Amino acid sequence: MPAGVGAFFIKETDSTNCLAASEAAAGRAGPDWFIAGHQTAGKGRRGNVWDGATGNLYSSLLWRPALKPADLSALPYITALAVRDTIVSFGVDSARVTCKWPNDLLLDEKKVTGILIESSVKQSGMLDYVIIGIGVNLTFHPETAFGATDLFEATGVMVSVADFHAKLAASMTDRINAWNVDDFATTAAEWSGCAWGLGERREFRLSDRTEVGTLIGLADDGGLKVQLDEGAEIRLYAGDVFPVTEK
Repeated sequence: MPAGVGAFFIKETDSTNCLAASEAAAGRAGPDWFIAGHQTAGKGRRGNVWDGATGNLYSSLLWRPALKPADLSALPYITALAVRDTIVSFGVDSARVTCKWPNDLLLDEKKVTGILIESSVKQSGMLDYVIIGIGVNLTFHPETAFGATDLFEATGVMVSVADFHAKLAASMTDRINAWNVDDFATTAAEWSGCAWGLGERREFRLSDRTEVGTLIGLADDGGLKVQLDEGAEIRLYAGDVFPVTEK
């Protein structure tokens, strides 16, 4: 593990994000990783809950940065790049690994990683803590609406949870240490360079509507810039992106 970073391996828990949050509430200073062999109620976006059996990576990093919530706009993208670094380090061609907005990684255009970032804020307005949840399909994959894969199926490479996490922890530390919160443009450019669908028409499914347009890149506040077919440019902060469904 990187110097000053702790790691706790748990045989089973409901959710590593929930475990990290309970440890934060109890006063744990971090940074600390929590890795579970089995999750019985893993947390996803929009309150989704799923069971994660043994063989894949279920992990959460508890971190207490001296930052404001607004400073975290780059963190999902930094995290995605760190996971991508890790996958590529096991011999996977980088061209096969793309970042799918807002918080997934694809391997051969199928979901291989999900990221969920949660935070708590002090009364002062500063962050109390951040929890970075990362799940990676190493040996099997659940079926998803988008389509999924795992590292073993896609590459034939069998990677243990311990080996993958060791490299991921190092990559996350490197990325966080190199992060300049005042220079989002650098992160945006790197993420955009490996973004799925950049410069192409995509379908954006939002909570109240569906839009079709061209994915332009990231705005300076972390939003996704989209040029709608009708011509207007919008920014998205939540939703999902899919191939265009032709009618």
